Amino acid sequence: MSETLLERFERLVTEGTKLAPLGGFDFSGYNARLQTKYIAWRKECLESLEQVGPIGFPYKNKIVGDASGGFFYQASAQLILASIKELFEKVKASPELAAAPAAAPAPKPEATPQAAPAQATTAGGPRVLKPPPKSGAVPSTQPPTATAVQKEPAGAPKRVYVVGEVDDPLRQQLAIFLDEVGLQEIAIDRKHGEMIALDKVEATPDAKYAFFIFNSDDLTYAMFELGHFVGKLGKNHVCVLHMTDVEVPKNIPGVVIKPIVVKLEEASLSILKELKGAGYVISL
Repeated sequence: MSETLLERFERLVTEGTKLAPLGGFDFSGYNARLQTKYIAWRKECLESLEQVGPIGFPYKNKIVGDASGGFFYQASAQLILASIKELFEKVKASPELAAAPAAAPAPKPEATPQAAPAQATTAGGPRVLKPPPKSGAVPSTQPPTATAVQKEPAGAPKRVYVVGEVDDPLRQQLAIFLDEVGLQEIAIDRKHGEMIALDKVEATPDAKYAFFIFNSDDLTYAMFELGHFVGKLGKNHVCVLHMTDVEVPKNIPGVVIKPIVVKLEEASLSILKELKGAGYVISL
């Protein structure tokens, strides 16, 4: 193995040691702020494991097999770091382990159909030779199958209702989040401490989910408004987002409650799961 590759592993270990502790947790969501940096580091680690040869394959398979590996969780980052660090120590002690990467298997030669011996037929006349039967499968009459392309189901919802005060920081974060995942919001603006005009909320066929941003002054009207939207959209198609200093009942029938400690990104992954469960096609 070249010295350059060994130095590359050492650098990846150093970067991972600093990066891994910053990952998110299952209960709070992945670290969206450093997601891009994590993905770049993970990709380079996988490429290095591929380059080092057979000794790196088990480590690569372990990383690829992590179901949450595509998001910056601390557990996923620690798994990658442990794999890279272990392999680095092995190769540093015994460079010959990676000195000869596995050669790519030689392509199998295409089977050349052997010509069947000519068949002679004599029927009291001149000797007639029949050509050998043609080998190969009979051409299919069916059109070739097109490469599978992920398409949005017909009638997939595109918009969501968002209820809250215009200047609420949590609502502003939600607007940015929805734009990033390719969804449009139907804004229902609330005046501070007042109930929204439910009779003016128009039915929208491509809106199957609603977000409520609550503060302490909204709780007077909360149950009635939530019940209206649960009846309109269905069970678990309504989500309440609130800061942890706002006391919201935890067991409201048909409503998903998500408390936020600091920023919306804490719950971003769980929100994506709720939207997918409601039939939305998310683009990242």
